[in-house]
Amino acid sequence: MADDAYLIKVNLRAMDYIWSQVPKEIKNKKEYVVYEKDDLPFLYYSGLVDTERVPLEEWQKAFEECLGEDGRYWVDYEKLISLGKYRYHKVVNDPFDPLKMRVGKYSVERLWNVFENSILPSCILPKEFLKRIYDSMVVGGKSLEDTFSKEIKKAKEKAKEAGEEINLPKTQGSLVFTEGGKKYINVTRDHLLRIKEILDNYPSPRRKLQVGVHELRMERLQKLADIAINREASGFEAGKDFREDTKKSLKDMLVKASENKNAGRKPTGEEFNIADLQKSKRPPSKF
Repeated sequence: MADDAYLIKVNLRAMDYIWSQVPKEIKNKKEYVVYEKDDLPFLYYSGLVDTERVPLEEWQKAFEECLGEDGRYWVDYEKLISLGKYRYHKVVNDPFDPLKMRVGKYSVERLWNVFENSILPSCILPKEFLKRIYDSMVVGGKSLEDTFSKEIKKAKEKAKEAGEEINLPKTQGSLVFTEGGKKYINVTRDHLLRIKEILDNYPSPRRKLQVGVHELRMERLQKLADIAINREASGFEAGKDFREDTKKSLKDMLVKASENKNAGRKPTGEEFNIADLQKSKRPPSKF
């Protein structure tokens, strides 16, 4: 397909960089990156794959031809490059920060727009689940037990069988109030902290990528700042032009922000070790 060929070409530099960085194994005098079965979904949700465009099943199916007799996936250079068609390559924006939201009253409709446009894309929890919480608990003032009565009943039964007990937090009623005939919700700092906690604990693949890229950018800027502040510590030599000394580093760090050198500041080809983005206790074997 023409679209696949285009995406492979756009992501060629990034995938080639990944190949150069990951450990490999030799089989029949040929190099391979080798993955375990559980690595595939982990990589899918890591931020590498465009999950809005590519279903998990399609991503996993792409590795079927690489399955070896040992139950592992043996991926050669050509195959890894072809996987670039699944990579997320659009502009990587800064991650949404709930703590930058304005504290105060929002109309019910406006606050849901914030949820829909900023919070939902940043959270891996299903939209239907979060919408149910918003309508029932935030707007309706129902308790967690009333909102998820069937699910909680089953959970309590399982807990009882295991000799455990589930204690649910109490709600303080609806957050909605009426002013001038219009419904509003008063958003407090505590509410924003809770939203941030949810996003930190249940980030979407896109948010993982955004957070990783943001952290790398900040790290690179900090390194440049350290060089400017402390020339001796950076290996600065007397008589050497500081701008020339940092020019190569700047190019190496910032030109990677785009696959197209003429596209300006468009971080479509930001090159970094995908392993740095993983927050799970069990990282994939390689990547």
